[in-house]
Amino acid sequence: MEYLLLGLLILSPMTGYELQQFIKKNLALICSHSAGSVQTALSKLEKEGKVTASEILTGKRRKKKFFITDAGRSAFSGWVSQPMQAEKVKNMELARLFFAGLARPEERLAAIRDYIRQMKGTCQILCAIREQFQYLNRRELPPGTDWPQVLRFQGYTIQYGIAAAEFEINWYSRLLRELEEQP
Repeated sequence: MEYLLLGLLILSPMTGYELQQFIKKNLALICSHSAGSVQTALSKLEKEGKVTASEILTGKRRKKKFFITDAGRSAFSGWVSQPMQAEKVKNMELARLFFAGLARPEERLAAIRDYIRQMKGTCQILCAIREQFQYLNRRELPPGTDWPQVLRFQGYTIQYGIAAAEFEINWYSRLLRELEEQP
């Protein structure tokens, strides 16, 4: 969570609420968007000197806006430049499939149908994010960041999510047909 927040703060200073809402809207499939998770991570980053905060007055409300520090940029740079680790990608839901033979046939079928429904919903969400993302690509962005590269790799992440969801829908649909024929 901490590195995700550092990356977002590189793109733009934000309040805790703005960070939470951005994650909820765009990255909820990657990590938790709970206020507690975001605030805990921001507190930790602030104690470590990786972010600073300043109170701003918006109307009658005081808001705490977070900014990344040089130490935060350095930590983020070290993290983002590391190779991705395949063993870190886990899907605990596969344990349900592993043990599905212990469930009654009608329960297995219902669980798989519901999972396919959920993945179709995930795919729809990602397609909506892709549409918003395409709009963002056409808009004027503040100077100082290599936006074409930032947006390029964010686009790859969205493409990956859609492809992964479509793969799971197709794979589980084939499994469902097989189990319907031979429970």
